[in-house]
Amino acid sequence: MGSLLVLVCVIGLLILLNGLFSCLEIALVSVPRARLKRFENEKLPGASTAIFLQRNIDDFFAAVQIGITFIATLSSAIAGAFSAELFAPLIGAIGVSPASPWGKLLALLGVTVTISYLSLVFGELVPKSLARRYPGRISLILARPFRIFSAIARPVVRLLTASTRVVLRLVRIQPSSKGAILTPEEFRMMASELVESRQMPARIYDMVVRVTRLSQIRVEDVMIPRHRIVAVKVDSRQDPNMRNEILKTYRKHPYTNFPVIDQKGENVLGLVNVKDLLLHEETQKVSALLRQATFTARGQSLDRVLATMQKNDAQLSVVVDEHGIIDGIVTLEDVLEELIGEIESEFPRRLGFSSLPDSERGFAVDGLITLHELRELHSIPLPQSLYYSTLAGFVLDKMGRIPSAGDYVDYDEWRFQVVEMERNRVKELRIDPLKTAPLD
Repeated sequence: MGSLLVLVCVIGLLILLNGLFSCLEIALVSVPRARLKRFENEKLPGASTAIFLQRNIDDFFAAVQIGITFIATLSSAIAGAFSAELFAPLIGAIGVSPASPWGKLLALLGVTVTISYLSLVFGELVPKSLARRYPGRISLILARPFRIFSAIARPVVRLLTASTRVVLRLVRIQPSSKGAILTPEEFRMMASELVESRQMPARIYDMVVRVTRLSQIRVEDVMIPRHRIVAVKVDSRQDPNMRNEILKTYRKHPYTNFPVIDQKGENVLGLVNVKDLLLHEETQKVSALLRQATFTARGQSLDRVLATMQKNDAQLSVVVDEHGIIDGIVTLEDVLEELIGEIESEFPRRLGFSSLPDSERGFAVDGLITLHELRELHSIPLPQSLYYSTLAGFVLDKMGRIPSAGDYVDYDEWRFQVVEMERNRVKELRIDPLKTAPLD
């Protein structure tokens, strides 16, 4: 009876040891690297070892599989070898001789079912559930002991790792030395889970989403187009009327920064900050107060534009096309609004579009509203293109000609109808859902 109890304890210990391997495997995969680095900065024991195991994830998986496979095989072999002794009392109770072929078969079947059940519950399911709930704590506790086991099993680990890479190459898959890369979509999903668990405010989540999408927004999606630029026009940098022109422009359009351009509107002579002009005496030359303009190429992503403006300490940047011709300007406020949402300004917005309260009746928009703004403000997604960035450009591209007032384009579930033209420019459009659009 004593030997039978020892045998049961040995098998139980092997199953629990198998559970520790499974637990560490799930915990180390689930815990974010950033959390482990925070633990490392806090000098918590086991953090550095856990980071080392994550960085060498292939070797880690190989060592785990060695442990799990060896333990499962050993426990099954021991239980199978002593199946008759383990189940002899139970088999005898049902009137079958343990030494008979049927008795041996029943004993083997009983051992298989029992070991499978215990291994699944205590060796897999329970440890993995605990690992999912407490990945950081379990990683710190088990990392160091596993590192010792991994060092002992290193020769076998090297063999298994090399064999795995050979098989991957045979199926034309290049092995990667890097760990799993967190995509922006997965990062946003993690942030949404934090909001659901009340660990992150919804407004912070909104900013996280905007930041991760900043590289997908082009500068022409938010820039002030060329013909809407408010600029100071002078003959040259030495124009004696420059001060008067700046103040006259400021009285009409009370902004802080203005681009100063020549009369033809082709060359940017510099940027002027009205505060600089007002703080200095009239005897000082205005040309000395002009700041060097910062230029941005059309097609640049907003994250690169923001980095350039920060580097040059610029409040606005001039957008030029591939030929170096002025295409528009983008201000720091335009970029920041893409990060934190709409900023209420003391002055009217540059686009005079408005929508009717009842969206079922449609609404009117400025032709120069960008596709990005149309999607953000009205949830109407339209296909992007390198050839246009505004709704007017989209309509012109679909029509293939200069439209007249009353012409329209139907796309998806919407009708885009030209309301007013300004020479060859689409000045205003009306957007109606097709189900409520006016009849032709």
